Amino acid sequence: MAQTDLTVSLPEHDRQAWQMKLWELLRLQTERYTSGQSTSVRTDTAQMLLRSICFSLDQIQQAQPERNLLQESLDILLQEGAEVVRRQTARTQLQYRRACRCLYQEESVSLRDTLRGIGGFFHDYDPQFFAAEVPCDIDYQLAHPVPDKLLGVAWLRDYLDRLLLEDTVLRRFRPDAVRRVLAASCPDHQELLVNLYEPAAAAALGVTMTEGDLFELDITAAGQVTLTAWLAPMSVCARRLALERAGETLARRLELPAGAAAYLRETALALAPRVEAVLASGGGWQTIFPAFS
Repeated sequence: MAQTDLTVSLPEHDRQAWQMKLWELLRLQTERYTSGQSTSVRTDTAQMLLRSICFSLDQIQQAQPERNLLQESLDILLQEGAEVVRRQTARTQLQYRRACRCLYQEESVSLRDTLRGIGGFFHDYDPQFFAAEVPCDIDYQLAHPVPDKLLGVAWLRDYLDRLLLEDTVLRRFRPDAVRRVLAASCPDHQELLVNLYEPAAAAALGVTMTEGDLFELDITAAGQVTLTAWLAPMSVCARRLALERAGETLARRLELPAGAAAYLRETALALAPRVEAVLASGGGWQTIFPAFS
């Protein structure tokens, strides 16, 4: 029997009580799923029903951490769990409508297909019986993926939140500069499963570190030389710190809200292995911090 997050920190006797409660919830939910015809279903269906129950319980507990769900009746838990998930789905649909206005959709087939596919989620999603599932195809890759621990509409909401953070940063730059960087980083980016935000954010970080023209997103050849001379003598830890500070400086210059600033800082730190590879190999910066002049 899989545990929910609710049982992790409970004493052993409470965990055992939760296991028994989960069995009873699964029995009742299975009976409802089969319209009272049976309390037995295929193993894979039972696993999905149980995942849904655990997900719904976790959502209730997150919304009302002071409640002792172990003392609640089975009917109340199943009804309130489905209702909490329905409310989250309604809020997520609002996020989706915002995401449908993301810029640069013409630059990515996978982004357009993903947004179109997410529209079907709100028709096919079942908050009552299969709340832990994500019934849609999502191909567009984010710079920083959604954590694996998230499920169902919580996963989709986090995906859309991250997509909107990326769009917030991209909107701070000139469109022609963004498209020039995308073409330089991956000429086939429109057809491939590549992220649109990361190349532009990386270019902006390079310009920030060399005090170049931010809105042109052009580090320049001279800036590339300066960057090598500055970073090469540093230790690995010092270079990570330099990237982190560049992320913080760039966020201030772009006047980003807190969420987007934190996302940009994560992007800056994620560049560290690529920076180390360039310095170790003696290669050029063009694939990370492109120069156009």
